[in-house]
Amino acid sequence: MCGRFAFFQEIEPLVDDLDAVDLSDPHLRSRWNIPPTAPIHVVTESVDPATGEVLRALRVARWGLLPPFAQDETFSSRTFNARRETLAERNSFRGSLGRYRAIVPMDGYYEWVRDGAGKRKQPYYIAPADGSPLYMAALVSWWKGPGGHEGPAAGADGRYLLSATIITRAATGELAEIHDRTPVMLRRGQVDAWLDTTMDDRHAAQAWILEDTHLLEDSTLALREVDPAVGKVGNDGPELLDTPQRLL
Repeated sequence: MCGRFAFFQEIEPLVDDLDAVDLSDPHLRSRWNIPPTAPIHVVTESVDPATGEVLRALRVARWGLLPPFAQDETFSSRTFNARRETLAERNSFRGSLGRYRAIVPMDGYYEWVRDGAGKRKQPYYIAPADGSPLYMAALVSWWKGPGGHEGPAAGADGRYLLSATIITRAATGELAEIHDRTPVMLRRGQVDAWLDTTMDDRHAAQAWILEDTHLLEDSTLALREVDPAVGKVGNDGPELLDTPQRLL
């Protein structure tokens, strides 16, 4: 799964590489410990109905997808991840699958492993060994709810709130030794296809995301132990990526 991650890369090179416009909050930048329901960066692609032009944009969304039937924002605490195997079937996600696909850029994510005695959980940081960005397959939804929304994920008039979920798959290899699920990490060359608005049938999108040839190879990732302080949501900063100190 993916329940905590870091995003500290420079925005300008990211939007240049993705040929996107930056519509995100300039105050929301480097963070090393992002939890569910927090605002996160997403990249979306949409068609202007008036001009027919396609707009790719870096935006801010609430992490935890809010489908139209969600009664309130607390619903997002259980929809921050979505299994790729059942996207087209789940009521919470199938409406977004054909129309509102996205990617979540990040530098790396965390998973926890219990020690042999099951008493202590050691966090691991998982990121590309060469320091390149990760592009996680995601879905978004514009949620109306009661309106009057505030914060970086809200639309300009406060009528809608943008929310997102990160898609996961069954883990394999070394990743499976840490957790049985892992985010769907796309190869850079597959980002355009996932965002393409002409793939507007959810069944076609479901078939596409199930194809492993679109995925970043696990062998490009590095896994390492990091400071257990990352387990507390209130802690944030680059020191969380330090190797934990052990008594000899």
